[in-house]
Amino acid sequence: MRGAIHQFCAGFATGDAISNEALLLQKFIQSLGIESEIFAEQFPDRDAVRVRHASKFRATRDTILVYHHSIDTGFLARLQGLPCKKILLYHNVTPPEYVLPYNRAFADRLRHARESLVPLKDAFDAVLADSLYNAQDLHAMGFGDVQVLPVALQPLWQGHSGGAKHDRLTVLFVGRVFPNKRHQDLLKAFYFLKRIEPRARLLLVGSFHPEMRGYTAELGNWMRELDLTDVEFTGMVTDEQVIESYLSADVFLSMSEHEGFFVPLIESMHFGLPILAHKTSVIPETLGDSGVTFEHKEFAAIAEMIVELWKNQPLRDSVIQSQRIRAMDFENRKTFDIFLRSIQAIDTDRLFIRHTAHNQG
Repeated sequence: MRGAIHQFCAGFATGDAISNEALLLQKFIQSLGIESEIFAEQFPDRDAVRVRHASKFRATRDTILVYHHSIDTGFLARLQGLPCKKILLYHNVTPPEYVLPYNRAFADRLRHARESLVPLKDAFDAVLADSLYNAQDLHAMGFGDVQVLPVALQPLWQGHSGGAKHDRLTVLFVGRVFPNKRHQDLLKAFYFLKRIEPRARLLLVGSFHPEMRGYTAELGNWMRELDLTDVEFTGMVTDEQVIESYLSADVFLSMSEHEGFFVPLIESMHFGLPILAHKTSVIPETLGDSGVTFEHKEFAAIAEMIVELWKNQPLRDSVIQSQRIRAMDFENRKTFDIFLRSIQAIDTDRLFIRHTAHNQG
């Protein structure tokens, strides 16, 4: 492992945003002629060819470790004792108050995930966050210099063109079924939408979290209480099914109340899908001047705006165009350049020479 740049994720699963980013960073590192592996504490059997168990990680003084943080992990206790150089890549932590009503133990784990970083604020040679919102969170924990590294994106949209309006209105949300995502508010808005467009459907793409069965059951209760039909929870899907979901949808609706960096917004931009989103956490930073946002969850008004974004072609075209312009700010090349500069800052000679040789070749 001498001279290598490795990564650690608490959990790894192909299709997960953090896991996908780790794969893209690995590919970039390897393109420089540098050894790179991904280590994790938990991963499904299908990903055993892509990742190694964290217990197998060994470090030397010329190894660099990129530590992805979004949940607490036993590996964190080993970190200070490792002889390698270390980079923190912070993805934020879901506030535990969202989880507390459904699973107290998991809420405690989320609380510890944030608190466990504070004593380690001087343990890293470089600190990265995938949004300004996340960087500010680190500053609040006492971290000093934090560089913003936008998420490297798996380009699902390549070779696909979206933006077409369909005869039947389909509202899409992409994201795991988790309390901060506020799927119950998606259902409430859809209740009012059905009063305007009875044939409308709601497509909810994302995996169910095994620790949030109580939340999943609550969503079932909401559907029964509101007597909703034409709602589909897909569970975990393949990349091909995610692409099909974007192409079949007319409006992307987000009621989420906490995001550190929300990849589906960028994907919606590229697929030409107008975005309507609750203006909170990182959402305004990600959207910039694009999309349509709202501060208050007035469900009837949100339903009316969904219909406007579907039927009003000039408005729809204007929103899609603004999003396409904004999407240009999230090119992977920019992310890789920032990442490389961070690496060079803590390994000034060896990596600079390798990168120069790679470019000249």
